[in-house]
Amino acid sequence: MAKTSDPMPRFRPALYHLFASIVHAGLTILWRVRIEGLDNVPAEGAVLLCINHISSMDPPAVGAVVRADVRRATHFMAKQELFSYLGWLLPMIGAFPVKRDIRDASAVRQTLRLLRAGRVVGLFPEGHRQRHGRLGEPRAGSGSLISHAGCAVVPVAVRGSWRLFGRIEMRFGKPLDLSQSSDPAGDVMRAIGRLYYRPEQLGQGLPWAPWAEPD
Repeated sequence: MAKTSDPMPRFRPALYHLFASIVHAGLTILWRVRIEGLDNVPAEGAVLLCINHISSMDPPAVGAVVRADVRRATHFMAKQELFSYLGWLLPMIGAFPVKRDIRDASAVRQTLRLLRAGRVVGLFPEGHRQRHGRLGEPRAGSGSLISHAGCAVVPVAVRGSWRLFGRIEMRFGKPLDLSQSSDPAGDVMRAIGRLYYRPEQLGQGLPWAPWAEPD
């Protein structure tokens, strides 16, 4: 992609790397994180990480793991409410605001600006945290964003991040070819599902939602 002006002028890589290092140490010591497939994340160029969402730990955990092993920062949307008291900090560690429950055109434009600049962006297609242990349906609008990303789209499954001091598992899938997809958000969530669910759970209907039945 062609280089553009800095889409996040307040971003401070040194502060991000310090924060990510602290989180990564906590993951290693307290959560006993287990990681698979990090070599599927390109070492350069724009990348859209599509991640299931089960805990507020998901953004810092995924960001810290990618920083430690791939040596790249990951930008995330953060709900606008957080910026009312952390607005001075969040942009410095790569986060940008999104208004939930509506299609936030500003957040979409910022995502695309970051991707055009060759950055890594984390996207949660479900929109909200899923508290029942199953994958949720992708939010309206996530498919359009994915289809316009114009870069490597990597599915990521996170398990166990809701448990304090348990084991967190992260599985990074191979970049998806969505060029002929008529349902990019659904295809992404199906790919996440194949990483997220145990082999014995596949094909049983539940915990799959009907839209996510395996091929």
